[in-house]
Amino acid sequence: MASSYRVCVLPGDGIGPEVTDCGRRVLDALAVRGGPRFTYDVRPAGYDTFLECGHSLPTESLAAAKFADAVLAGAMDVAQIPPHGGDPLGGLRIGLEVSASVRPSRTIPGIPSPAADIDCVVVREVTEGLYSRDEYMGDDDSAYAIRVVTREASTKTARMAFAQAVARQELSGRPARVTAVHKVGVLKLSDGLFLGACADVAREFPEITYETANIDACAMDMVRNPGHFDVILATNAFGDILSDVAAGLAAGLGLAASACIGDRWAYFEPVHGTAPDIAGKGIANPCATILTVAMMLRHLGEDASADTVETSVHAVLAEAAVRTSDLGGTATSAEMTDAVLAALSRS
Repeated sequence: MASSYRVCVLPGDGIGPEVTDCGRRVLDALAVRGGPRFTYDVRPAGYDTFLECGHSLPTESLAAAKFADAVLAGAMDVAQIPPHGGDPLGGLRIGLEVSASVRPSRTIPGIPSPAADIDCVVVREVTEGLYSRDEYMGDDDSAYAIRVVTREASTKTARMAFAQAVARQELSGRPARVTAVHKVGVLKLSDGLFLGACADVAREFPEITYETANIDACAMDMVRNPGHFDVILATNAFGDILSDVAAGLAAGLGLAASACIGDRWAYFEPVHGTAPDIAGKGIANPCATILTVAMMLRHLGEDASADTVETSVHAVLAEAAVRTSDLGGTATSAEMTDAVLAALSRS
């Protein structure tokens, strides 16, 4: 008998509600095929939620996220939320005790890459670093931001990176590599602590090649020799930047999926933003969300369904008959999703 899961959906802002609906259509199609079944608990979060109720992540939404088997989140307009309105993504990450963000990027047949083929995962710490929101104004018309790096969070993130490397090695049969990114020449204490935690974890995985790289050198080498990288391990801000570099080298943000995973809870969100210029027009690319759904399925142990979803998306992209405007086509979000569903029905 097929498994049943409860998914908390946080549609978010801008195109978030549109593409999360597309993701739900794909999940429902799996159930029709005899696959896992899903029930949805849709909850508010984001800038629009702040405008409506005064806080961007209501207590009830976080409680629903904890109660669910998984969380599917749409993009949220965090930039417009004032400090007193809360941080919905930060609150979600801390509340769900996630260890790290996992963002895979790989070249997809049919989608031209600006560089050589890439197939890597960026694993980044997501609860501290420069994104700790610990800022203050000085007396001399200056502003200060505190970069927080702890051994506990660094160790959790490193363990996630090496777990990803082990899984990729088992799947591909190729030797795996973890590259820890830093700027220890300048950030001697904070990046020194981070690298120390990474090295401690690396010793537990002698079968995985471990190396370190300066952030600037890593960014250059990702463009010059993207095939070198397997798993990139980074602090919050560095990983945020490098994951977008990786997405740009692969297939663009319209196809970039991600997950924030902890020991107990996890949530899944596409990498792209709210895209206010096209919100409500029904033309956003839903594939990033659909591939994010595949990551969620894999996390739930539904590997066969995850494979089917990924294969269906890649088949549609390879055929190139149906594409949204970001990929040079004219298809609507619904038409792109229909094409994926048609491919899924043939698989």
